[in-house]
Amino acid sequence: MFFLRSRVIRIARLRLWVAFAAAYLFEGGAVWFYLNRETMFWYVYAAIAAHFLSGLSFVVVTAPKPRAVPGIGFYYPRIVGVFTVFLPLIGLVGMTVTLLAARVFMKSLGLAEDYKEKAYEGVGVDVDLPSDITEFLYDEVDVHPIADILSGDDMEMKRGAVNLLRRIGSAEAVSLLRKSLSDESAEVRFYAHTALTRLEEDYADAIDKARFRAEKYDSAQSHAELASIYRNYARSGLPEVNMQERSMASACDHWREAVTRDQENKDYLMRLAESYVESRYFKESLHIYRETLKDPELELESRLGLCRTFFDMGNFIGLFQEVEQLRARPELKSTDPYKTLIYNFWVDKASAQVVEPETDFSEVGHEFG
Repeated sequence: MFFLRSRVIRIARLRLWVAFAAAYLFEGGAVWFYLNRETMFWYVYAAIAAHFLSGLSFVVVTAPKPRAVPGIGFYYPRIVGVFTVFLPLIGLVGMTVTLLAARVFMKSLGLAEDYKEKAYEGVGVDVDLPSDITEFLYDEVDVHPIADILSGDDMEMKRGAVNLLRRIGSAEAVSLLRKSLSDESAEVRFYAHTALTRLEEDYADAIDKARFRAEKYDSAQSHAELASIYRNYARSGLPEVNMQERSMASACDHWREAVTRDQENKDYLMRLAESYVESRYFKESLHIYRETLKDPELELESRLGLCRTFFDMGNFIGLFQEVEQLRARPELKSTDPYKTLIYNFWVDKASAQVVEPETDFSEVGHEFG
């Protein structure tokens, strides 16, 4: 479940603060030994040893490898350790102030962040926004030019591209960030690690807040919000296969809760059906789509959902029958251009006829005759 990821992040933060506490203890001891160096001759050597132990505490206490949380769990502590060793006392205090200021004052701004916050809010019936957000962002900033930048040699451009991918946050952006983890530049690898970690932390914070609201209010809206975030996380490309399956299962659970509490909300029901398809619960999705066929407002979306379900099942006989029924009915209209595009795809594919060219072989023999 998602709380496992949150627990890993909390442990990494706790280790960092323990390292800071140990570093201040050793650094304070070093200062004391140095100020009283005239008392005993070996106080100078004790001060030097305590100072190096202060920097070494950031390596000993924190994770040995950049695994789940490479930023706060691996790279940040080692950077602080380097400053602590080479800048006695000033380095430790300065890095403490820097990290605290970054935590308190730094906040990602921009178009992508604003729309991601809207996806987290889940207001009204527009609680499930990832497709619209991705399409809108692609109109603003396409990922393909970014891929060209990442394959180049300009370090400044590559660093900016990695930061921009983190703002976009789509599955395609995450895929490019993962590819950047093997970049020849250590700086690019570091920024890619940090970007992926921040994305994970953003989702962790969002799902913790949404789970709190769902437990507190137990309303259809709060469960729909939580289901939407679970689903967005599963589709983001961030989690591994097992975590992705668990997130989609949780999304289905909370969409069911939302539908139970607000049975008049058709959008919740359709999002539940989509989550069933993505979780490969085909029987449940077919049941919903066949029931919603009776509603004229949902007929087009239901028939498209049936086509998608049969296609993902590999049931091409059922898909052919459904497409034939789609062609036999009067043309269905929708204000959603995406649904219209999918509708035209199925109808055009079904109506397309393969015309075999008529070949005249009467002249072939003359070439050999």
